Amino acid sequence: MSSTLISVLIGANAFLSVLVVIAACDYLRRIRPMDAPLLAVAFYLVAIGAFGAFVLAMNGHVPTLYGVILKLGIVLYAVARRGHVFQPG
Repeated sequence: MSSTLISVLIGANAFLSVLVVIAACDYLRRIRPMDAPLLAVAFYLVAIGAFGAFVLAMNGHVPTLYGVILKLGIVLYAVARRGHVFQPG
């Protein structure tokens, strides 16, 4: 892979990871873990995984294209379901 493509993948992965963490935290804020424990665990795992991916991206770890596409899918889902999370103000 060229260094430019690697830099783009690292940047996109870091950016998408932050958006996934924001969306997961918003979902966690809106649900009651006692009412939906499996859903709460799922969002905790997504937030932890995305934060870990962000840390790896900041350390220069090269993500796979499929990992970046997965995060893009999660962000698009979050925008479709809760678009207000990503709107300023």
